[in-house]
Formats: sequence, structure tokens, C-alpha cells
Amino acid sequence: MAKRLFRIDTGINGGELVIGTVNEDFVRHFVDKDESDLIDAIYNAEHDPEEYDGPEICEDFYSWSECDDLEHLYCSYGDTEWSWVELPADVKPGYRDSMENEYDGEKFEPNHLYDREAYHSSNEGEKEKGYEVVPCLAYHTGEKGGMGCWFVETDGEDFDPKKVVYSTVASNVAEIIEDVWYDREKLELNQDWCDTRSKGDWVQVGWFNKDWHDTLEKQEQNMDEHWDSHLDWLDWQKEQEEADKVEEAEKTLEPA
Repeated sequence: MAKRLFRIDTGINGGELVIGTVNEDFVRHFVDKDESDLIDAIYNAEHDPEEYDGPEICEDFYSWSECDDLEHLYCSYGDTEWSWVELPADVKPGYRDSMENEYDGEKFEPNHLYDREAYHSSNEGEKEKGYEVVPCLAYHTGEKGGMGCWFVETDGEDFDPKKVVYSTVASNVAEIIEDVWYDREKLELNQDWCDTRSKGDWVQVGWFNKDWHDTLEKQEQNMDEHWDSHLDWLDWQKEQEEADKVEEAEKTLEPA
């Protein structure tokens, strides 16, 4: 059978999320300040250092987007809408014509495979309990527009939305999609034709417990368990669909 190409799209809201280690004095200075003060301070430190008179953000600070030793993602929000569309046979993934009908696909709801937690606290209390706690900056830029897509090629089979699963990273400032799979194969996010505009910044400082950090490495060690849960979800969904069919059939047999 001839191969077939499909594209998976999400909604138009998302953005960039970075979480990184910064200096303790910087966190203590801004942890109780208004968010707008924190955003202004970071902007000045990045674009007009002479106007910045606060504590050093971190050694050799260049940009908030470089403070990313803990997390760095750029994608749609975790609660986004999903859709898929089949592309013409002569289209190549990533080319401009592969992005046509970007928002006209068929809607579906994939299974949420797992959510990695990357939260921070507003105080240092966990340090006293012996945890490895570091001062952190969590910076999210909200954006609206095309956030990227994923291409799926089959050997002629129809696209099956039930084979799509995804993971997210949740933080104090945003929950962002991290990975997408189709039929247990991880897909590559294509952002060649992203076109977005800014909606605003959401920024916090605090104390990040690295012992509680739900890292990607930890989740990858549990993938067999995640796939088992996904199969259980598919079985449950199938049972629900069959039960709905039986209920609908019984209704048609009821006397008028």
C-alpha cells in the first residue's frame, strides 16, 4: 500500500517556559515583590544593565531564556485543543505546503500519558529537612499563533487518534506540552513555520526542591508502566463505547 501522511495540530495558545538556578540574594529580594517589578528588573538587567540596581541574577547573566538548567520548553499549553488532517500524497513534511489547512482538521482528544511536576516554593523551609533546594527563576512568555505540529506517516493505514498520547510539564507559571507519541513512537515537533505574537509574561522566583523534581529521566524509567496505563485506558474507552451502543440500542426497542 502507498504511504500516507498526516499532521497533528494543537491550539493557538502556548509559549516558552524556562526554570533555572539563580542567586539566593536575587530570590530573597524579589520573592515578595510584585510580578511587574520582577519583570522590569529582569528586562533592565538584560537590555539596559546600567538601569538595573538589584542583586546579581546569576553569574554571567545574559538572558532569562538562558537560565534553563532545570527546565526549558516551547510548545502549546497542556489543555490545548487537538486536531489531525491528512495531507496530499506529494507533500513533504516541513515544507510550506504541508502546513495548509492548519486549523481545519478533525478534532480529537488524545490520552494524557503523564505530567512531570516542576514546581517551586516561595520559602526555604524544605532546606531544613535535608532536601537539596536551590533558588530559582521560573519565566513563561505567553504567545498566540502557530505553535508547531507533528507529522505521522503510515504504510497506508488510516490515522487512529487513539494511538496519540502526550506528556506535559507543570510549573507554577504554566503547563506545557513536552512530547507526543503515535503508536508508541515519539514524534518530532516541527516548528519551522511558527508565527506567534506575545500575550504577556508570567514570572516568579522561589525555591526549587531538586529531590522532588520529576525529571524526564525519571519518567523515561517508568515508560513500561505508562504504556500499561495507556492500554488500560484504551480498554476502558472501548468498554464505554460498547456500553453506549447497547444503551442506544435498548432505547430504540422501547415502546413509543
